[in-house]
Amino acid sequence: MGIRYQFLLLTLFILLLFSAQTVAQNEVLREQNSLYGIQEFGVSVNIERPLTLNSIPFDVDSVRQLIVNKLQALPVRIIGEGDLKRSDQFPLLHLHINIMNDVGGIHPFSAELKFYQPVKLPLNNDIQTMGSTWSDSFIGVVTPDLMNFIAAKSAGLAENFRSDYESVN
Repeated sequence: MGIRYQFLLLTLFILLLFSAQTVAQNEVLREQNSLYGIQEFGVSVNIERPLTLNSIPFDVDSVRQLIVNKLQALPVRIIGEGDLKRSDQFPLLHLHINIMNDVGGIHPFSAELKFYQPVKLPLNNDIQTMGSTWSDSFIGVVTPDLMNFIAAKSAGLAENFRSDYESVN
C-alpha cells in the first residue's frame, strides 16, 4: 500500500506540474495572439524617480526614440504624440521606468513595457475601455555612473514586443 500511495502522489505531482506549465504557455500565446492584425499604435514613456535623484542622463523623449528605432522594421504606423494625445482609443505601447532611492551606492530600478488596446467588457454591457494585452518587464540595479544602462535595457524590451508581433503577423 505504501508504494501505491507514493506512486499516486508522484503521478499527481507530475500532472500538477504539467498543468501549471500549460497555463503559463497559454498565457504567452494569448499575449502574442493579441498582437495579430495591429496596424498602428502609439508609443509613450513614463519615468518615475525620487526627488533626491536630481538628474538622470536620459529623458522621456530619448527613451521613446530608442523604442521607435527598435520597431522601425515592423509594418505598422507609429502614431505621433499629437494624434495620441487627442484620443484615448489608439493602441498604445507604454514603458514605465521606476528608479528608486540610492541604497548603499546603487539604484534599484524596474521597467515594464505594456501594450494597451481597446477592449470590450461583455459582462458590463459591452463597455469599451483600454486593456493591457501584452507585457514584459525586468528589475535591476545600477551604480550612478551606469544610469544609461536603464534606458538601453528598458528600450530593449521593445525587441521582445517586435519578436512577438512578427510571430503572429
